[in-house]
Amino acid sequence: METTKSNKAAVAAAATVAADNSDGKHLLRGLILRAEDVLGKLIYKLEKTPITLAEMVSMINSVHAFVDAWEKPLEDIRMDMLNIPGVSGAGSHQVEQLLQQDEKKLTEKVGQFNLKMEKMEETIVDIYNGLDESAEPTFEFLEQSLEKYTPGQTGTGYLTSVISQTNTFYMIDRTGSHGKMEQILSSLQNVTMRLETVPESPSTVFGVELEGTMFRAIRSKPDCGWPFLKLLDVGDVLPFADTMMLYQLTKFYQVIPPLAVRCQLVGVVDEPDCRDFNQYLTTNVYNTRKFEICACEKDLLHVKLSEIPKEDRNGVVKPRKLQEPPATEYAISEKTLTKEQLDVLYEEPLNTTNVMKATLGYVPKDDVRICPFYDPKIQGCFKGASCRLEHVAKDPHGWTRDRVLHKAKIRAQLVEPKRGAMVKLIPTTIVSVEEFYGQLDTKECSMGLRSLQQNLNDPIYVRDFREMDHKPYSRELVFAFYAADGQWYRAEVLEYFHDDLVEVFYLDYGNKENVRLKDLRMWDDRFDYLPFQAVHCRLGNVSRLRDDDERATAALREEIQDRLVVVNVLDIRSYWEVLVYGAGMQDIGQMMVRRNMARTREPIVISEKDGLVPA
Repeated sequence: METTKSNKAAVAAAATVAADNSDGKHLLRGLILRAEDVLGKLIYKLEKTPITLAEMVSMINSVHAFVDAWEKPLEDIRMDMLNIPGVSGAGSHQVEQLLQQDEKKLTEKVGQFNLKMEKMEETIVDIYNGLDESAEPTFEFLEQSLEKYTPGQTGTGYLTSVISQTNTFYMIDRTGSHGKMEQILSSLQNVTMRLETVPESPSTVFGVELEGTMFRAIRSKPDCGWPFLKLLDVGDVLPFADTMMLYQLTKFYQVIPPLAVRCQLVGVVDEPDCRDFNQYLTTNVYNTRKFEICACEKDLLHVKLSEIPKEDRNGVVKPRKLQEPPATEYAISEKTLTKEQLDVLYEEPLNTTNVMKATLGYVPKDDVRICPFYDPKIQGCFKGASCRLEHVAKDPHGWTRDRVLHKAKIRAQLVEPKRGAMVKLIPTTIVSVEEFYGQLDTKECSMGLRSLQQNLNDPIYVRDFREMDHKPYSRELVFAFYAADGQWYRAEVLEYFHDDLVEVFYLDYGNKENVRLKDLRMWDDRFDYLPFQAVHCRLGNVSRLRDDDERATAALREEIQDRLVVVNVLDIRSYWEVLVYGAGMQDIGQMMVRRNMARTREPIVISEKDGLVPA
């Protein structure tokens, strides 16, 4: 009887071990599939996008560590496959032939990839063989002065970038008068004067547009070889690419000190056992953290970081809850995986014959979702509004758009007037004494916008709006809630900082606002039939006396905002170059000059043949 019980217990224990082993293999296979996807994206990044030296070193180190760990242990895997139990003689010979055939096919498939990687390795070797201390990119522009900081001082900072494999990072100090600085930098996005190439002087501050956002930058010294760019207000260093769009900045933007402060992490207050500072910084980049200064050097702050304590409505600081230890010792489990990762593991059998499922972890549905009759010339198809499929171009390289697709353009475009035309306009947003946004005063536009706004805020439509299921992309079209009047409007995302700070541009009125992520909704194609109404205009015969002249901006706002004016359209290439006439056809630009609110200038018109010419 006792023997029977012990046998049953042994059988049960063996079954438990087998189940655990099966679960482990199940999870490992899923991770391997994810690794294949990551490696594919890594190859694409190497070939298609510029990467910094720090990123390249990090990639080399991580992939090198993986290869070193598993290359030798897996050398005998081919012999292990030949020694399959129950297969011998002719059977093993057949297995070897099959393996040789597979190896030949595999060699043919990756041959081209190996050639590309060899060229990439040669380039990397050339870079690092000739890279000594003098070859590192160096910059002439001074760092932000740290004289105002003293040991023991505390504040809040926004982490902007992390220097890989170090404990050094950059942050923007948000404890001072950062609000005005952020407003100035947001106005930087309106700069339009292009540069043809990177400046020769390393002390010249210029603008560079990355993923739809303008940054202030400087170039490395010419003796460092290929130019590198340093983004002054975030601290990142990246190699210059010929495809980058560069802009000329006025002296006002050039003399503003860098916002990014270079810091070194020496401790984490609310995680005293933290030893991997680099991992902590990588996890918390783009977040706001409380800092405490431990020591100050000439161009470096030694700081401790911690989370910002939350306050209730009465201003009482809520104590931070201590994290309870996990129930198990496993770092990865079903509870730690996302829904998408669980779908990869359980929706399709691990021995699936679906190639797309096996390699990507999901099945792309571009052919089902995207209209096959899409015509890029008309941004639609011959079916018109009756077609319910998405009208976007398929990626020319065959990459699926399932994961990155977002609305960035609508089919309806505003019919622009001809050069020299006189049109009626209602200015809605005044940016400066020379720049504003306005709406064309036509019956079609006015009634169309009124009807669209009414439908957009109809409870029936609002109920169907989808909440954002991802961090919004730069220039993504969304619906944004405007707290001042409690209405929804068509908008474009300018910058995502965190869930409580997203900068948007209202496309029908021209104003910018900071909203929360929960105040955004995903775009609905039912509202892209009406062109965006905000027209970007520049007053053609005036320029600002000072870049931050709020008095002159307020004066122009008092004269024309929300009032019907007549404009003479001189040029429509990027923004509209216009002359504005108020009551009695009075020239508003000349009036602002007479009131010493602006200086006069010649209107700029781009000629088809001769380029820039006076109007």
